[in-house]
Amino acid sequence: MKLLYTYIGIILLLYSGLVFTENVDALTLADGNEWELRKDKNGIKVYTRSYANSGILEYKAETTATTEISNLIRVINDVENFPAWVANCESARVIENINDSLRIDYYKTDVPWPLDDRDIALEVRTVTNTEKHYETIMNAVPKAIPEEEDIVRIKKAKGKWILKKNDKNAIEITYQFYGDPEGNIPSWIINLFIVSGPYKTLSHLKEKCSMNE
Repeated sequence: MKLLYTYIGIILLLYSGLVFTENVDALTLADGNEWELRKDKNGIKVYTRSYANSGILEYKAETTATTEISNLIRVINDVENFPAWVANCESARVIENINDSLRIDYYKTDVPWPLDDRDIALEVRTVTNTEKHYETIMNAVPKAIPEEEDIVRIKKAKGKWILKKNDKNAIEITYQFYGDPEGNIPSWIINLFIVSGPYKTLSHLKEKCSMNE
């Protein structure tokens, strides 16, 4: 039973709202499978679907926020403050700013004993940036920073943020993610607890944006 609780803690940490990915050509977010609504609470909806040949589900979380799109953009790009709103994020920092639309981040997640902590080097690319539509895609770049002893590097995952201003002057927020936390964690355990992280992350994001207005 203690081992089961440890697995639960690991999943709540790893699927906390961090977006992990590998090469864009190797993984595709749109595999044709239909989304299943798993949680609908406080204006936040979380969906999951099967993903390619993986036993681990992909998730998509959606909500709306009454704020300026620029306010949301500032928050999701303030990397060092991710631990304040991204659920269970222990630390985050920018490794390199390549240009105005591309940077490389580093995130670390604390995993309960006896398993090792996880980390990821993440390429973050802005693909759309207008007054009404902002979108970033995130791709893991495992070799961007040397691996540390006793920390497992996340290598297979993919995600994106989409912000769109609707006709009611509210911002529609979409956060989509697929990732494999590596190691010997059964996929059915991961899938049992895959909804909690993105739900908490969007809840915290909305709270933080309202405080910053």
